[in-house]
Amino acid sequence: MPRRIRPTREEQNALRRAFYDRISQGDMTIPEAMKAMRQMTGLTQAEFAEHRGVSRRVIQDIERGTGNPTVDSLNTIAKLFGLKVGLVPIRKKEPAPPPSDS
Repeated sequence: MPRRIRPTREEQNALRRAFYDRISQGDMTIPEAMKAMRQMTGLTQAEFAEHRGVSRRVIQDIERGTGNPTVDSLNTIAKLFGLKVGLVPIRKKEPAPPPSDS
């Protein structure tokens, strides 16, 4: 059985700040966000899944990046953190070259 290491209050606050900063910058994938949300709570995958009302397999697959969760499942999980699934712009790492005047 996996051991649970609960973060301290200070560690939780630091994890939350980093999480919301990365979310606001659009710099986090769904698997990264899922793992970060679970780690903030200090719960195992099974405990987190039970708490959010989804199966452990759903959490495992999302964290691995191999799952195909429904929007409802993602919203159920993210609601605890004040988030919901939405359409976001695709951000490019490098700015597009200026159009040529030729």
